[in-house]
Amino acid sequence: MLNKEYRWLLSHPELEIEYTGEYIGIVEDAIVAHGKDFKEVLKKSEKTGKEPFIYKVPPVDKLVVV
Repeated sequence: MLNKEYRWLLSHPELEIEYTGEYIGIVEDAIVAHGKDFKEVLKKSEKTGKEPFIYKVPPVDKLVVV
């Protein structure tokens, strides 16, 4: 079963372009942090007090557009 954050991510494919090559921290239905450094994104995301879902958006040359 997919968690809430991953389902939210799948319903917003436009984020693949906006955050290409970055890590994004998602809590519930919002991006709470993003950037190139995993540890920084995790640290900022954890400040929400909830467990974040961290996702690495593939670089633009690795994206599959359908």
